[in-house]
Amino acid sequence: MLEGFGEALADREYYLPLPSVADPGPRFAPGEVPPGLRGAAQGIWTAWGSPGTGLAEQGWKIHVSARLDRAQHVLDTVAGICFSEGVPFKHLSARLFFLFLHHKHAARAQAGKFCAVYPPDTATARRLLERLREALDGEEGPYVLTDRRFRDSRTVHYRYGSFGARSRLRADGTREGLVRDGSGREVVDLRLPAFHLPAGIADPFVEQEEKPHEGPILIRDYEVTRAVRLSNAGGAYQARDRRTGRTVFLKEARAHNGLVFDGTDAQQRLRHEYRVLCELHAAAPGVGPEPLDHFTEWEHDFLVTEYVAGQPLVGWLSRTSPLARADRTAESVGAYYAMCRHLLGALDASLGRLHAVGYRFGDLSLGNVVVTPSGGVRLVDFEAASALSTAPSGMGTPGFTPPPCLRRNDTDPLSQDRYGMSAVALAFLAPFNEMAEHAPANLALLRRDLADMAPPPDLWQRATAFHVTEDRTAGRAQDQAQNRAQDRAQDQDQDQDAPVRLPSPAELDTDPRGCLTRLADDVAAGLLETADADRPEWAFPPSPEAFRTNNVCLAYGTAGVVHALHRAGVAVPEEILERLRRDTLALRDALPPGLLVGSAGVARVLAGLGRLDEAVDLLRDADGHPLTASCGTLADGRAGVGLAWSALHGLTGESSHLERAAAAGEGLLRTPDLTAALGEHDARGLLHGRSGVALFFHRLARDTGEARWLEAGRLLLHQELDRTFPLDDGALSISDDARLTRAMPYLATGAAGVAAVLTRYVADAPDERCAAALPRLVAGIRVSCATKEAGLYRGLAGLTWFLTEHAGLTGTDAARGDALRAATGLLKYAVPYRRGVRFLGTGSLRFTADLSSGGAGVLLALHRLLAGPLLTEPPHARPRIPAAT
Repeated sequence: MLEGFGEALADREYYLPLPSVADPGPRFAPGEVPPGLRGAAQGIWTAWGSPGTGLAEQGWKIHVSARLDRAQHVLDTVAGICFSEGVPFKHLSARLFFLFLHHKHAARAQAGKFCAVYPPDTATARRLLERLREALDGEEGPYVLTDRRFRDSRTVHYRYGSFGARSRLRADGTREGLVRDGSGREVVDLRLPAFHLPAGIADPFVEQEEKPHEGPILIRDYEVTRAVRLSNAGGAYQARDRRTGRTVFLKEARAHNGLVFDGTDAQQRLRHEYRVLCELHAAAPGVGPEPLDHFTEWEHDFLVTEYVAGQPLVGWLSRTSPLARADRTAESVGAYYAMCRHLLGALDASLGRLHAVGYRFGDLSLGNVVVTPSGGVRLVDFEAASALSTAPSGMGTPGFTPPPCLRRNDTDPLSQDRYGMSAVALAFLAPFNEMAEHAPANLALLRRDLADMAPPPDLWQRATAFHVTEDRTAGRAQDQAQNRAQDRAQDQDQDQDAPVRLPSPAELDTDPRGCLTRLADDVAAGLLETADADRPEWAFPPSPEAFRTNNVCLAYGTAGVVHALHRAGVAVPEEILERLRRDTLALRDALPPGLLVGSAGVARVLAGLGRLDEAVDLLRDADGHPLTASCGTLADGRAGVGLAWSALHGLTGESSHLERAAAAGEGLLRTPDLTAALGEHDARGLLHGRSGVALFFHRLARDTGEARWLEAGRLLLHQELDRTFPLDDGALSISDDARLTRAMPYLATGAAGVAAVLTRYVADAPDERCAAALPRLVAGIRVSCATKEAGLYRGLAGLTWFLTEHAGLTGTDAARGDALRAATGLLKYAVPYRRGVRFLGTGSLRFTADLSSGGAGVLLALHRLLAGPLLTEPPHARPRIPAAT
């Protein structure tokens, strides 16, 4: 599922819960409702039940699926039976919610559900299943992956689980449903994309249980050898034709599912793709994959094509580009740009052949182009391809499809592909596609940041063709950015100040400190401009995670933005402080204990505001919370709670606060299996791994003067370094956890977070292994500053934060230059607003203000740089640690 997909549907500017969308389209409601009954809204659902009828805690839940065009009839049928039986049920409330739950990018565990029925016992469930099966005979609907179909019905499904009565809080602030198994024990109500029963629960509706599949997976004559991807629309697989031994590509389309917003489903699009590929192969073989077969097996369609060997362009880019390599040279950069020209030329040729036979590709993006072993390119995934004589498909990849402001009045039938080619060219230079659409004038700042890698003029012109022109000055481009910002805000109050003007590259080079100071002021102004103390969903626009956890926390909620503003010396409106206090009191009993999403983090912020009594009460809550005993991480567990107590001691000097911090440390030392108390799958990094615990121990050593904390922390850092891996450019990196091998440079998860803790240990307690690893980690971080996002957790602000600290402790001109270069790079992500600037957050789909991905994190990183000595202190003014080379 795309990150923030549902929350991005509700509003054009900010993430919001999907049910808050202004117009969800046509509503669903039963045609006949017994007198006295009214439906109750439950998110995207409408719930019905007889007066006084409550839900059982758990049992056999019935799900009824439907085709979109038959949804109203199915609802009337289900409602009539449930009303007659007096059984509670719910249904999706509107067309948009139906499209969302069945969308190709939706979560597979929820897809297919339209109505949910809650029988009070097994006998009632059996009766309802029989009645629904008979009444809906002949109807078709998508298969609900979490369920089992009832007999031969195509729409009626069931599963055993919780009816929502019981759940438990997780350390990360989310909740998980609970169900009692056959022996009465509470277990997690697993909602997997496969039928699952709790231990000791038998299915009473089947005569014989299905046996688990054994051996290879065969789909007709094709043996699946690898799953390439799985989605709500179906799967994509590498397979072997058993008749010939040939490697082929299988694309699956589930029936009546994988919808897009024009209402077409996965099967309709797959059949369209097969027709297009057949026509293309006859007229221009090689433009697309050779179509080999198309058939329906059970209820799913399958398209079989040649297997195009190679790697998707997105993978080729990450493995080939020298722009983020520590060992890049002018020669390697030049060779890379030459290869970019070659690939673009090959793409031009492929598209030219496609256009010549009357088709547009429609969704040209990094995932739909394969770079072959010989260095050529092949177009794959023709789902969005359409005839030039028809309107373009509404599908597309964010950042690679023309935005609405460019699609208006566009009569060029090839504009979608032309825009996609330009977007691919821009992606070769930097992951800046979404930003270029929101603030095209900022491309001048991007070009400044790329100056030492000197993009050739021809590549630059092609990459920016739809955003700026060669003869447009930076000032005129800035005017265009402001016009687009005003166009996007046309529904907002127009009696506001004009958007700010960002500095030109020349101004930034002349006066970096002044420009960064103005940026910090503009970030703060933008945060305050987006504030709304009366809005029920949030006081500041957050990341989507706020709607899955809470809207007050440090990472995603009000507390984090207030913390950043306060640290930067900006007065926080009293109504915002009151909103934070009020929401915290309302949620206090439901908050997890942790630093990022729970009581400890909010307490840390309140303490900084002088509200010490409230802070102490919240930290005591965190101390006594059961999750504190079972989780040890900095983000969600005992290390973060202890760090908050230590911070409170630093503010007040109260010895009792330090005693509580030390008690948290002792608890971590006594943990018999610390790995089990960290993040899942042997998590690595600052927030969920050993580095975060080591950071807390470093703080304890400083506050108590006891070297044993440093020894414990050093041991943890050695264990963390055991989990790093070398890159082929000589740098060192680390992944999220044991399941993945991707190199992560970021602060929250990745090398910057580990290096931030190493930096402190190397400065205060030299250790040969840590000192040797630190420069190699820094080498990878300093060249990773072309990030997609600006945020603190997974973006440039986090790298800036680390590089600033590292420069402060090394004091070399090179380290200071790294920190300043990263900080000035933040300007290119700033989007002018009515007052101040905003930043695209998680997923780059909407603007956020929160600490994790939005403006608050940027402000905190800027303040760290501007408030410190880096821009004024002469080099080597204090003892330093060795610098990275």
